[in-house]
Amino acid sequence: MNSSDKQDVWNEKVTLEVKHISNILKLTGFELDIEQPHISGERYLMTRDKLVLVGTRIEDNLKVIIKVSDNKTGREEIRQEKKVRDALVSFTFSQNSVIFPTEIYFGQEENFLIWITKYINQEKVFASYSIEKQFFMILKVFEDQESFHATTFEHLQNIRTILPILNGRNYIEKIEGFKKTIFDLENYAELKNSISEALKLLQNHKRLIDMYCNYLTHTDLAPANFRIQKKEIYTIDLSSILFGNKYDGWARFLNWTIINSPILEKTIIEYVKTNRDQEEYLVLRLMRIYKATFLIDYYIKNLSKTSGNLHLLTKKRIELWTLILKSLLNDSPMPPQIVHQYMSDRDKLRSPEEKERQKEFNLLTVT
Repeated sequence: MNSSDKQDVWNEKVTLEVKHISNILKLTGFELDIEQPHISGERYLMTRDKLVLVGTRIEDNLKVIIKVSDNKTGREEIRQEKKVRDALVSFTFSQNSVIFPTEIYFGQEENFLIWITKYINQEKVFASYSIEKQFFMILKVFEDQESFHATTFEHLQNIRTILPILNGRNYIEKIEGFKKTIFDLENYAELKNSISEALKLLQNHKRLIDMYCNYLTHTDLAPANFRIQKKEIYTIDLSSILFGNKYDGWARFLNWTIINSPILEKTIIEYVKTNRDQEEYLVLRLMRIYKATFLIDYYIKNLSKTSGNLHLLTKKRIELWTLILKSLLNDSPMPPQIVHQYMSDRDKLRSPEEKERQKEFNLLTVT
């Protein structure tokens, strides 16, 4: 079965599953929307074990987000997300807080575990704000997370049963895994050299990475995973929250800005260089290198699952992030013409469904 056939089978399976879930939800007092952006477009590659659906509460038409799964792995992921949410609300070693949407329902119906939270309606998306507002909003997110710093043995013992904890050794082991994936392939000569250089760099600075570990961090921090309402930023994806390096989340976000907001990238980098120790800038760069290898590994592993334009786009993403990794290793900016060419190619290759889905995060609202 080729990748196109696999996607068709998955689409058919999801259509039947959503129809069944819809009937279950109606008995619970909820109704699904006709449009479901979180299972369309490129979500095929990511939505495997659980579904994220949009619906309304029937009694008052309240818009909600529904996470649901009858799969063992998916149910565990949902339970873990709820466990993390409950823990972060109750942790006593930080005066700050991470804001989450209101929980509406949690329970099991038939074999489906269902978790429903209030939908956070955004006045406008993150990219629609001025660069200055974007900077201060994301800085607050970074600093709120940094305030959750496990500084004692007691803190770490309390966390260990709830959240993963990563240290320098763990980050290095992950890059070693990425290296094995790539070195088992015939091509990617330039990438192999860069991965080897990245691994050596992290190994040489393991002690420094460890110095800035045991902080709460969202390892997939990007506008798709938070929503803004009345100047408050709500975290909506808890599956990527853990205690690790302080700059893990910073690095993910900054790597997102390379393509989506280079001016914001420059602003944040200048802030770190001006307001934090020189070694902290190095740790941030190490984490950005790590996150670039993580993303390349993801695209390479998913290449065989794609077909048609998405296959071509995935190849272009591997090429782009290979260049980005090299620029991070050299601590030099990406040439804007390369990024602009990639964006042009990406927009031509994206499916209509994916373009529509992206509006949820990137459409510039005129206000």
